[in-house]
Amino acid sequence: MQQILIIEDDKPLAQLIQRLLDDAGFKAQIGNSVKDVQLLADNHYQPNLILCDIMLPDGDGLSLSHMLQSQFQCPFIYLTALDSDDTQVKGLNLGACDYLVKPIKPAVLLARVRANLRKTHAREPIQQQLGQLKLDLNREIAFFGDVNMQVGQDEFHILRFLLAHDPKPVSRELLFKEIVGREYDGMDRAIDLKISRLRKKMAHCSNIDIKSVRGKGYTLTLDVSAS
Repeated sequence: MQQILIIEDDKPLAQLIQRLLDDAGFKAQIGNSVKDVQLLADNHYQPNLILCDIMLPDGDGLSLSHMLQSQFQCPFIYLTALDSDDTQVKGLNLGACDYLVKPIKPAVLLARVRANLRKTHAREPIQQQLGQLKLDLNREIAFFGDVNMQVGQDEFHILRFLLAHDPKPVSRELLFKEIVGREYDGMDRAIDLKISRLRKKMAHCSNIDIKSVRGKGYTLTLDVSAS
């Protein structure tokens, strides 16, 4: 499920956009301020696309452009009431992939979101790799060397998510939300069981393992000495 971050200080409007995107099959997350966005980045949240207002209570979206590009590896769209030509040109020159002026019809917003996601997908690498571990992103197949590891869909996405955050550990809470699709309740062991099964399938991967980092979560490790 593709994740979309909505940076909007107008809470009713943000919730309206969130419902629109969720109903269209996306998973939308709201940040009402620059502080909220920084907290999401610190927690390794990685959306596929960002909708960003310009006028925020503790900063502005134009100044935020550098952080969006450095902290999140995804395109961002300015969605704002500021409609001057100068502001639109500045926003696009700062790296935005699109500039939309409020108010905007829901159908048009969804169409622009989907169009920009299609452009991003066309530019995405078809493979991620760590040592001999290779992930075929198009077919969702994991290989160690030339051997198909026969992982399930959730197991593949765990590997992809850990690899995307390498070398930083990923918390159980974040993995749970990404893979299961809801907030972690502190009791559900679904992620632990999936990782346990995945570790068994990785037993033949001589130099790569999923390590538990106390108090921080899980990380993929590459032991170069075992290569």
